[in-house]
Amino acid sequence: MDGSGLRRNKATTFLPDSVIDLSHAFVVPLKHVPLDGLLALQNGGDTHFADISVPTTSDGPASPKSSQNKEAIYTIVASVPIDEPDFVYTHLLQLSQCYEAMALNQKIVAFTSDMPVRKAFYGLVYNSTRTGLIVDPKSYNIIGVLSVTDFIMVLMKLWKYQKQINENESSNGLSPQVLADLVGCMPVSRWKGRISGASRQCEPEHQKLDSETYRGFITANIKDSLFHAVRILWSRRVHRLPIMDKSTNDCMFILTHRRILHFLWNYCLLLPRPAYMSESIQKLQLGCWKDIIYVEERTPLIDVLDLLIDQRVSGVPVVENGSKKLVNVYTRFDAIAVGFDENFPKLDMSVEEAVNRRSTLFGGTSGGDSVVTVAENATMWTVLEVFIERNVHRLFAIDDNNNLKGVISLSDMIWYMVIRPYEDKHKTMKKSQ
Repeated sequence: MDGSGLRRNKATTFLPDSVIDLSHAFVVPLKHVPLDGLLALQNGGDTHFADISVPTTSDGPASPKSSQNKEAIYTIVASVPIDEPDFVYTHLLQLSQCYEAMALNQKIVAFTSDMPVRKAFYGLVYNSTRTGLIVDPKSYNIIGVLSVTDFIMVLMKLWKYQKQINENESSNGLSPQVLADLVGCMPVSRWKGRISGASRQCEPEHQKLDSETYRGFITANIKDSLFHAVRILWSRRVHRLPIMDKSTNDCMFILTHRRILHFLWNYCLLLPRPAYMSESIQKLQLGCWKDIIYVEERTPLIDVLDLLIDQRVSGVPVVENGSKKLVNVYTRFDAIAVGFDENFPKLDMSVEEAVNRRSTLFGGTSGGDSVVTVAENATMWTVLEVFIERNVHRLFAIDDNNNLKGVISLSDMIWYMVIRPYEDKHKTMKKSQ
């Protein structure tokens, strides 16, 4: 049988059935395998490689008789057995370079470091993006990232100034609106410096944020494996990772958990399906099912913002007062709606009022997630399908009475499908040594 009827894609090169059983192995051109992914596979213990030469042309497999130059028509490929179905997604990302997850319509927003903070955040809103790059105005080298988290920090800083002024009631103090204007006109570079580790030393103890909040410029190389990028996202607890071309210092795109999950979905029907995909998310304890972070509708917005920053989460569910019935979700991106208030930001309003204001200003949402739920006994495969179909960052597991039971995020899905098998295997290997 020839291979003309087999589907081909960037991540894997499929060979004829007479060469290999595609349901039990990855077959990838050796020159396309990321070096770090190759090392991760070799350190995996029982994974082994079988380098084989396959005659190829631009149209697919060919016969060696079609050309006298065998080096021009033969491609060296690596065969990676799938001995355990749980590792299928881990191996896929180990064998795939970051550039393969780049979207065709990727948009990158960049700001010079001398741009006023207010203009930069308005730029994020008008471009419907959560992250922008900071570039040096002279060299145009990328030097950092501006995110919605920085915007929340601005709001909280202004709120602290306002409280101090109200408490001091000094006639020599600046009005809250003047302070807002001063901060809004502050260059991006100066603002990023204000929230650096040095400035934290003068903050009151109860207002200090942990050191992980002040992260440096974290990136990955476009030729690194997607598995390496996923481990960075997970270990550093960041939601967006700039993928750089180290040879030119250009940012090719920004990798997100959503983009990774869509990449995996493109190959799900072509690969063996692990048994856990048919298990319920409650049985797997996928995501958070105990000590769920949530707020009531009457919770002050400042407390919600504190939760978003201190707990390093991108959104919190909103429940009815005095119950756990899910009614809404408040995300970091929603906080931008507060910045459009003509008056000084009022962070003592309830989160219910903030959500209503968001709907008034932006006609439903501010670009954040809507409330998407699944049954608490839904299978993981169902959850995966909902994530892909609804294109959201988190799902909420509820019971028959709409009570909140669990929260599943994109990062939870990536961890269970990709990181968990790798870490479990290495823990077992260490115990056996």
